[in-house]
Amino acid sequence: MRIWVSGARGKLGAEVCRQLVAGGHEVIEADLSGPGPVDLMDRDAVARSMRGAEAIVHCAGIASPENIEPVRLFELNALTTFNALEEAWKLGIRTAVLASSGSIYGTAWSPEEIGTPDVPVDEDTDLRYVDPYALTKDVLERMGQLYARRGVQVTALRFHWILTPDEVRRYIADAPPKDNRRNLWGYVDLAEAARACVLSLEPRTHDRFATLVIAAEDTGRHEPTAALLARYSPQTRIHTELAGTTSLFDSSRAAAVINWTHHTTWRNQ
Repeated sequence: MRIWVSGARGKLGAEVCRQLVAGGHEVIEADLSGPGPVDLMDRDAVARSMRGAEAIVHCAGIASPENIEPVRLFELNALTTFNALEEAWKLGIRTAVLASSGSIYGTAWSPEEIGTPDVPVDEDTDLRYVDPYALTKDVLERMGQLYARRGVQVTALRFHWILTPDEVRRYIADAPPKDNRRNLWGYVDLAEAARACVLSLEPRTHDRFATLVIAAEDTGRHEPTAALLARYSPQTRIHTELAGTTSLFDSSRAAAVINWTHHTTWRNQ
């Protein structure tokens, strides 16, 4: 299969490209850096770059709202997604994978902490965001629904914090636990996140549009999860057994829809 990947030189996009090539696919790189740069804000450039593609994986976008004006953040994240989906649809491409984010729930970038009322967090958890970054991901998913209604198979992957094992140790395990209470000490391994993109390219007979939580099955901490919640988020209601260092994010729908589970853990890498 010939697959167009936006943000191909970024953290996630580069790993997606690597896995696709290793799996025998041909990749069309769409990125501002590297040879043949593609400006995703230019719909004509996007259309030219997509010619001959059979599917798209849209990884490009602003990864956090830090050091960017909200209007520019919204403009870039929303329009690049629209251009990717619209030009793909016009070219007859009927498979699209979108990089959404666990930040859509609003806890990560809220100006004031809004907390997490219930765990585990899944696709049915209420979106209570008040920040522009989360809004851009909600818009991305709504765009995906639109093109699914037009006949495109669209998978929006709500990635939690995408990290390598060393980064988990640095940013979560070795950091003060209160620093990551907003993120509930969760993560997804970079290679596992990319594998979810690859699996989402497989044709489905149902679930034309799917939004999937993509997170590891454990936290990035050594302490028991129940103890972390009791100390740093005592108001959170618990609706599942929290054995050991189990994650507070439920990715079971990803297992059902794209046959994805998180195969690795930072603890033994």
